[in-house]
Amino acid sequence: MQGASNGNDLLQVIFSGLVTGCLYAVVLLGVLIVFQVSKSMNFAYGQVGMVATLGGWFGYSVLGLPVWLALLIGVVLAVLVNSVIDFAAIRRIPEGRPGLDLVVTLGIFLLLTAVMQQIVDANSHTFLSLGADTHRQVGGVVVSVNDGLVIGLTVAVVCVARLLLTRTTLGTSLRASAEDATIAESAGVNVRRLRTGTWAVAGLLAAVAGILVASRLAVDAFYMTPVLIKAFIAGMIGGLDRFWPPLIVAVLLGVYESCVVFLFGANAGTPAVFLLIIIALALMPKRFVNERNEVRA
Repeated sequence: MQGASNGNDLLQVIFSGLVTGCLYAVVLLGVLIVFQVSKSMNFAYGQVGMVATLGGWFGYSVLGLPVWLALLIGVVLAVLVNSVIDFAAIRRIPEGRPGLDLVVTLGIFLLLTAVMQQIVDANSHTFLSLGADTHRQVGGVVVSVNDGLVIGLTVAVVCVARLLLTRTTLGTSLRASAEDATIAESAGVNVRRLRTGTWAVAGLLAAVAGILVASRLAVDAFYMTPVLIKAFIAGMIGGLDRFWPPLIVAVLLGVYESCVVFLFGANAGTPAVFLLIIIALALMPKRFVNERNEVRA
């Protein structure tokens, strides 16, 4: 009986890590499509999701709007904010200035944080559970409606993104503009419009991820920051120039973190993740150098 109990505990830990990894993958997907099209890193990306979630919470909790309308407004805000980041900031960065996008988006990170703290507040708030309190046992593993929602949405969003990128004319245009914007423009592709559209879609993904994460955590101005950092780590290990490898790494990273927390306690999770990136840097230095050169190009 003890062995069966331990086996069920391990399955529960792995399943919980799988759900967490799916959240990392949804966040990373938005980072990937922006990087692959515009070669830019958006360190304010997590705050875009925060704007959607905290804005939605403010709408239904303080202003008394219907929940669906408040969340819709939050999602629209995230799409607009991410589009404006590209239009008003990233496009203005001169060519041949590597790393400036990181500085600019870090500044936007601080700006969005300060604005939301002024409009809402700096406290933590309980968000909608989205089925997190409704559980069912499946094969010895406790599964909530929220778990199913996270996994289902992740699979759907990733598959749709892959199909759009590989099986549609839009995907062909995106790949062409990412490879060589000048040639793509000469072929009639509106590269700037495509780029802003990509940032808008990434804003939508940030809103979805932010809402899903908020349904499992308390919401404040910084709640998305640890999630974004871990998504970036998965992207660095798997390769920001690829599609499936970094997303798979993101899911596995969630499982790894969950197992570490189970074995060594809650305080061990984050240090173990950073230890993993140090090991990856030692074993795969060429990948990181290549990607840094790609950003500079």
